[in-house]
Amino acid sequence: MARIITFAVLLCPAVALIFSIYKNKGNPNSVYAKALLRIKSVRVFPVISLAYAFFAVVIVAFGLLVADEISGYDQYFKDDDVIVRMHDEKMTGKYAYPLITLQGREPAFSEDRPKILVIGDSFVWGHGLTNINQIWWSIMSSELERRGYDCEVYAIGYQGLSTYDELCCLRDTTLIEDIQPDLIILDYCSNDPDLASMGMEIKFYSPVVYYYDNSDNYFHSLYPNLYCFLGSKLLSKLMEHEKFMNRVNDSDDIYSPGEAMRKYTESPYIEAFDQYAVQPLGALMSQLDIPMIVIPIPAIPEPEPLMDWDIFALHVQKIMPLFESAGLRTYDPFIRYSEYLSNGNYYKYSVVSPVNRHPGPATSWFFGGYAADIVEQEYASILGEKRTEEKAYSITINDWMPFMLEPQAIQESGSAAQYTITYPAQGEVRLSKGIHGDFLYDNFLTKPLHKKYVKLNFKYPVKLSSVKIEGENLLSAEVWTLAINHKLGFDDQKPVSLGKRRNSYCVWADKGKRDVTSLLISAKTVDGKQAALTVTIEGEVA
Repeated sequence: MARIITFAVLLCPAVALIFSIYKNKGNPNSVYAKALLRIKSVRVFPVISLAYAFFAVVIVAFGLLVADEISGYDQYFKDDDVIVRMHDEKMTGKYAYPLITLQGREPAFSEDRPKILVIGDSFVWGHGLTNINQIWWSIMSSELERRGYDCEVYAIGYQGLSTYDELCCLRDTTLIEDIQPDLIILDYCSNDPDLASMGMEIKFYSPVVYYYDNSDNYFHSLYPNLYCFLGSKLLSKLMEHEKFMNRVNDSDDIYSPGEAMRKYTESPYIEAFDQYAVQPLGALMSQLDIPMIVIPIPAIPEPEPLMDWDIFALHVQKIMPLFESAGLRTYDPFIRYSEYLSNGNYYKYSVVSPVNRHPGPATSWFFGGYAADIVEQEYASILGEKRTEEKAYSITINDWMPFMLEPQAIQESGSAAQYTITYPAQGEVRLSKGIHGDFLYDNFLTKPLHKKYVKLNFKYPVKLSSVKIEGENLLSAEVWTLAINHKLGFDDQKPVSLGKRRNSYCVWADKGKRDVTSLLISAKTVDGKQAALTVTIEGEVA
């Protein structure tokens, strides 16, 4: 904003200059009729031309600045990194396998309910998402529950896990013993045949993120968002040229991501993948007598060097028969999913953000429903009988960011819930120990509000009637809601403000009758310090 004000100040004399030119047009004695240099009868650098040039430069620079401010591309990169760090810390537990459960909260391994285990990579881990309830397998769980089935869904996932890694997790840890699943769903992505840990690595060059500190770069300091956007696009173009890639990496064996994904379907990699990952996985499932199904989920299509539809179709054609031959049932959602995304409204919600191509709201809702259909139609015997009585639901917060909020339930009922939370201090960074190692990050989210906030997520959407926030050190608070867009069928991630209140006791009435999925809270506390707040939610589960 300070940059816009600076340029606005420059714009004022530029406009005044144009007005002055207009007032003096036709005046031969005006300064605009002169030139900085005259060679005989030739005027060099006419003042009027320089004045117009100055005006044009200021206008273009101001326009670019406004576009830069609106785009927020740089902030998307920064937020994405913070979300990954927060998610990393939140999901780091004591287990030898990456069970997705909140740190410090022991999972309840049910003994009398059917159990479904979902295993995969970042698509299961929820890369870039700030609500665990909006990962596709969690939506599947909610959908099965909505249809009347009482079952538990557990998820094992982490960034970059290959099918071989997932085999090792199932075979070499106590995962199966701990959960004792009745059905396993394997989420397959196009990089899952990776066998780098066995010495068969296919090297590829990933796009560089252009958001790091570039204090010596004038263009970055002036237009950080445009710098990130143009830099990323330029790099993507350069990555299409093999000679450039080889020169950068000093190697003849490095590929663009798309080329690398194709290599996985060729000899000798596909045979090795079958031998060391797929066949042993099928044998293990046969030995354990647990049915496993494989659902391929594509990366969202983009031009090379990223993966596209053709590569996904190639993997379905070449890789899925390997799983079938190993006795594992596979499914092909490609046609249904491509038809689904042909609706432009869905496509723009298919990814997390402009800088993160992992599954966004539309993709998660599609595959959650797709998986629920498969389980209900073909594994009904595992799910058991549907409930005959209506289930009573309580308003429940089961997820949040950052992790340090740690909501503690005082009350959870069908009409009201109350929690205490630890609101973070302003201006501090947090030292966190996660799977990625130690790192520092800011305590708050910023997108899409363009201001710092924390997030509380409801296990079930809630029709709010009121929200109350109180605390001895609270000065003011503003609340937004995210909700299901019923025209689209999913949470469109568009915040609606309930307003700002100034007091140590703040109350908001919500008459929007929306199916609210999350509360976003931005508060000011005494001296910006950490504060204990009590949040009370009234309403009913949608």
